[in-house]
Amino acid sequence: MNHTLNDLLGTPLAADEAALLDVYSRLKDLAGQDLVPCAAANVRVALAAVAVAVTDLGLEYEHLTDLAC
Repeated sequence: MNHTLNDLLGTPLAADEAALLDVYSRLKDLAGQDLVPCAAANVRVALAAVAVAVTDLGLEYEHLTDLAC
């Protein structure tokens, strides 16, 4: 994970970008937990959707296949 407050090009993150990256990180944490099936499936869907925004903004780049997304 990108622990600095910069995007992949080194530009400092705006407040909304930092908040989005925080949501992304929290969803990844949830996806790694042993949730009931309906919650697990919906967390993966949410994570996949947020990952598109995070990638489009150049905040983080990684494949989510390990998390079944």
